[in-house]
Amino acid sequence: MLKLDSKRSRYLGMDWQSKQHPFAIEPNDSLICCDLRGCIFDKLDLSGCEFFGCRLNGTSFQGATLHETKFIGCFSDEGDRPTDFSNTIAGSVSVVSSHINFLSEEHQLTFQNSFWGDDLILGDSIRNVFRWPSEVAKAAADTLSERNDVRYNATVKLGELDNPVVAPLLGCLLADKEWDVRAIALEVLGKLRHQEFGYGDEVLLEWMFVCLGDKHSIVRQTAAELVETISPPERVLLTSINRMVVGTSDEERLAGLLAVIELCQLDDNYVDLLDREVIDSLLLKEGSEIRSESSRLLEIIGDRAI
Repeated sequence: MLKLDSKRSRYLGMDWQSKQHPFAIEPNDSLICCDLRGCIFDKLDLSGCEFFGCRLNGTSFQGATLHETKFIGCFSDEGDRPTDFSNTIAGSVSVVSSHINFLSEEHQLTFQNSFWGDDLILGDSIRNVFRWPSEVAKAAADTLSERNDVRYNATVKLGELDNPVVAPLLGCLLADKEWDVRAIALEVLGKLRHQEFGYGDEVLLEWMFVCLGDKHSIVRQTAAELVETISPPERVLLTSINRMVVGTSDEERLAGLLAVIELCQLDDNYVDLLDREVIDSLLLKEGSEIRSESSRLLEIIGDRAI
């Protein structure tokens, strides 16, 4: 969905299922709420990389270098292919709030530099590192279903269980192909954020409020309601708005416009976040939908100076 540039490259909401050709992933990159099931990362240098809220069933890291690599809120279900860490070269790997089904000793699993030994940062206990409560893991597994209704109901169940450990994984559903699944995932994430999320609070908020520019109006409306209840910092909302400035495609620029419209309809004080020159430039775009939404935005903000 998005790649945002910073000191490290950040890949958000990417669906890379079964991708096997060489990745452009480099040391210290972040993969956030990505579907990596069946992906091949064999022999890559993933030192310092962060895997946050990623789906990892069947993901292969055979022979990869995982020095100071972090797995936070990641998930691979016991009922599907395990994550393969065979012959990994690793040190000081962090596994936090994750539920990972990986190859066991009976499959002759071996790690150089004691991957699961003294170099592993464990947190409170081995159980908390590698396993979620069974009812949470079962509902999380159902979010991987091919059936829309199963994914929807599983998300509702995770909300009822009220365990924020699944918040990063729910971020994957914000890129789901079905709007009702995206909307319920966003709603549940809002309910799970009693206070700040334990890990990755700001990046999760940024990803949630990118939904202000979702192509479906109900998802946009759900995101707008969360703006009122969560009151995110303006810098978080700017991540969504700036898509119309830095977007490399008409789809991203349109999403940025839709996000701005939702915010300005919610509270006209958000007009202060906008650049009038950017809006005027979008009026010149060839895409008729971008022009029409730009015109609608100007009607909403009226004569107010920007």
